[in-house]
Amino acid sequence: FDLGTSMRRPDITVNLLIKQFLPWTLFVSSIALAISFMVGIFLGSTVAWKRNGLLEGVISSYIVVSSSAPDYLWGMILVFIFGVKFKIFPVQGNYDILLELEGWPWLLNVLYHAALPIIAYSIVQIGGWALAMRGSSISVLGEDYIYAAKARGIPEKIIVKRYLRKNAMLPLITSLAMSFAALFGGSPIIETIFNYPGLGQQFGIFIANRDYF
Repeated sequence: FDLGTSMRRPDITVNLLIKQFLPWTLFVSSIALAISFMVGIFLGSTVAWKRNGLLEGVISSYIVVSSSAPDYLWGMILVFIFGVKFKIFPVQGNYDILLELEGWPWLLNVLYHAALPIIAYSIVQIGGWALAMRGSSISVLGEDYIYAAKARGIPEKIIVKRYLRKNAMLPLITSLAMSFAALFGGSPIIETIFNYPGLGQQFGIFIANRDYF
């Protein structure tokens, strides 16, 4: 597992960089994937259940808008609005260096610094999951057990939660790994925009310096 050393600084090894920065990239990507998957599942099943209504138009419009722009464009918009204009979230670093590296205050500060990258990742991913869930839910709505549940007088909330959503989300679970790879592949741009010290940002820095090892 000797992956080499830096061409400019022999004291920096590839293994050391991976050990130091990979956890931060995995942290942001994992949370963004979990949030986008859960929200997308909810929106997609809701649109499929209440078709031809106002809610479908609103959610479908959001899906089209969010999916039409790449995550790094949303990242720049978020930086300008919440980081520069209103200064709600920090736009650099992964935590406040003045805090002790333990306890809930530090963990909350880490989440606070990771909020904008997570939101940027999630905005685009939610639309894709919602579209996939909508198509899967529409096919499930034609199954006999859905009609049987309606005939038995089961409330709509229970039908959607236990019969529709659980069965329609099964095909989407197989796509989680590929979606995680897509998030990880876009990390150099996102982490550079937010100046977030993850493996993606380091990848971009060393490529710019032509330190290919």
